Amino acid sequence: MSGHSCEHEMPAPHQIVNLGRYRKVLWIALGVNLAMFLVEIAAGLASQSLSLQADAIDFAGDAMNYGVSLAILTSALSWRAYAAIGKAISMMAFGLIILGQALWAVWRGSVPDAAAMGAVATLALVANVGVAWMLYAFREGDANMRSVWLCSRNDAIGNLAVIAAAVGVFGTSRAWPDLAVASLMAALALSSGWTVLRHARREMRGKAATDFGTMQTKETTDQGLQQTTYKTLRTQARKCTDLPEKWLLLQAAHIVGQCFFWLHIDSHIQMLQLALRTRDGREALGQIFRLSLVPFGHLLGRLPIGNPGTADVSAFSTKEIPHRLRKLIANAKMLAE
Repeated sequence: MSGHSCEHEMPAPHQIVNLGRYRKVLWIALGVNLAMFLVEIAAGLASQSLSLQADAIDFAGDAMNYGVSLAILTSALSWRAYAAIGKAISMMAFGLIILGQALWAVWRGSVPDAAAMGAVATLALVANVGVAWMLYAFREGDANMRSVWLCSRNDAIGNLAVIAAAVGVFGTSRAWPDLAVASLMAALALSSGWTVLRHARREMRGKAATDFGTMQTKETTDQGLQQTTYKTLRTQARKCTDLPEKWLLLQAAHIVGQCFFWLHIDSHIQMLQLALRTRDGREALGQIFRLSLVPFGHLLGRLPIGNPGTADVSAFSTKEIPHRLRKLIANAKMLAE
């Protein structure tokens, strides 16, 4: 059964033999998978089959994979991580929905339409075999191209599992074969989606740390030391009694911690608390706005490196770290080492 995580690194266009044909095949595969996603979702809802709905998740994920492959072929490499995050979130959301529906089906005790399940699953099998056949010519090429074909082959195995569930429902007049297959596929979607999301975020965080290190020039980008440096700056800010100096320490902490989700959140919470204590309404509103942006910035990998995080600077502006803040960071790093 498919694991719903057919990830593959695409080679550069000049490494692909018969690039035009390969692009055409990917477009066809994208269209087939997108169409089957819509068909299976509709049929799954109509027949009350959760395994069909779960299998639709795989078609949606594969459609996105083929879309990413096409984007990479046209050199839009930056879209890979964004598409991976979108795929991961959608997979996990669908997985949760399917598991929730499975629990509701157990409570309700309804039996899906076995005939509709079998017919649509057979159609899905034909679609996946057709895509696998088109990609068969590329199976012995680059290892990355081979993985695309293997994904289609594995998807066909998933379709067989849904057909088996339909046979089980027909033979027992019970819903448990459908629920068992759907639950397994939903669990795989959740697991794979979480893996893809962690991988994409790790790559983005690594890129952000690299960018941070580039701006610091001589400063280290070791993640453990960055976190300790952040905590040192945060402690210094808490103990500081001079208000302007306290803000500078919090700005330095924000710059150091913004590559790490929870530290980034914490830095804005510290600024919000200080703004509320000093009755600075403009700064407080600015911090609330920035707190709402933090999850999106980390998910999309759009972190304004070097931004001090205060309301007097655009939340989307990447800045060169001022000398005063560099000095505070360097001193805190020395204490942290």
